[in-house]
Amino acid sequence: MKKLITIIFTILLITNSVFAVEDTAEYLNIPFWQKFNDDILVENLLKVYHNNHDLKAAVLKTNEANRVVKMSFANELPHIGFEGYAGRIFKSSDELFGDVKIPNYAETHYYLPLTMNYEIDIWGKNHLITKSKKKQFEMVKQDERSAYIYITSAFAVDYFNLIRCDKLIDYQKQLIDLQEQAINFYKIRYEYGTAAIDEIDEAKKNLTYMKEDLAKLLEKQDILKNQISALLGDRAFEEIERNDYDSLNISFKTPDSIDFNMLDKRPDRIKSELELEKIGIDVKVAKRDLLPKFIITGNVGFNMYNLHSSHKFLADLGIVPSWDLFMGGRKLQLLKLQKDKYEIAVQKYEKTILTAIQETNDALYSMKTAENITSVTNDRLNTDIKELDYTKIKEGAGTADNLDLILQEEKLFISKKQAVSSEINKLISAINLYQALGGVDFTENNNL
Repeated sequence: MKKLITIIFTILLITNSVFAVEDTAEYLNIPFWQKFNDDILVENLLKVYHNNHDLKAAVLKTNEANRVVKMSFANELPHIGFEGYAGRIFKSSDELFGDVKIPNYAETHYYLPLTMNYEIDIWGKNHLITKSKKKQFEMVKQDERSAYIYITSAFAVDYFNLIRCDKLIDYQKQLIDLQEQAINFYKIRYEYGTAAIDEIDEAKKNLTYMKEDLAKLLEKQDILKNQISALLGDRAFEEIERNDYDSLNISFKTPDSIDFNMLDKRPDRIKSELELEKIGIDVKVAKRDLLPKFIITGNVGFNMYNLHSSHKFLADLGIVPSWDLFMGGRKLQLLKLQKDKYEIAVQKYEKTILTAIQETNDALYSMKTAENITSVTNDRLNTDIKELDYTKIKEGAGTADNLDLILQEEKLFISKKQAVSSEINKLISAINLYQALGGVDFTENNNL
């Protein structure tokens, strides 16, 4: 009995160690996010790691799949149980067995055995089922990894969009202030007869457009805050800690091209390959299910009618063969069904590869476009800065007035807004490329 308990305990230790779930902190890929030179971003991502409900659910699903593997592995081991019986036969009537007469009697029957059943895995079917469950477990782990990549990327995009919103709101308020000043100077010009009334009306109309744009920016700011709070798992929806746009110090070098071997680490690519392997195993299981089974069964314990009897020990052992000779073709159809699933998985695998290439190319082209637009926008911004300097010189020389200066400042702020948007778009395109590559740091072979 002690040896039996030791064996069971050892098996439990083995199953708990073989199928242990890995730590998920590496899925965050903190080294990549540190290259954004923003400690607040990294701190918030760690909060997402600890508090996000979708990530917690993904971890629990992985644990669930891990338990299914352990349950399947348990089917490869002997099943030991206890099925006892204690009963009393009361006096009733005589029993006749042909010419043999047994007078009525009363007695107590004790049947107290340990039972054991073990299917001899001659064809390796049960072990293949466990291997199939392991593949399913690894597929769920890829779903978990995909959730980490998606949610951390979504948070980073919202984070930088919020920083952009903050800066645009600041610029928009300054634009509104300048426009209000411009209206006053138009009125002064009108009094001197150098401006028409429709110019004042047009300036007022432009002011309403600016206020509408400010209202939209404030709305977007609130929405982004709510989205970020949800990703952080913050029910209180407290103020979001974030960096200032002017403090950003990020410069990713856009890759000229992408080595498509990097796509091998995409979660969907790995998952589709694992699915192929799993269904291939399921086909083998379906084939082996057509073969007979052999089950070892035995009992050891007590079988007695008298507690004081010396003949009460019970022990038996035998092999039970089992073979389903006819089931209406069910098992054969199951085999064909698994083969069909395998062909579907092959097509899905090919599509996954094409999708990975397409998404990566899209993200790379988007990043290149964002970089080109940023360059053009910065050129325009520099031109507007020079024009503002010229206007100041003209004002000092008396060939331009305050209104000309204000209008030029407005042009400059519009260019500044476009420059902010293009810079943030370039960052977001880098995050999209990171996500398209399945969480691979594409900057490792590029200077920052």
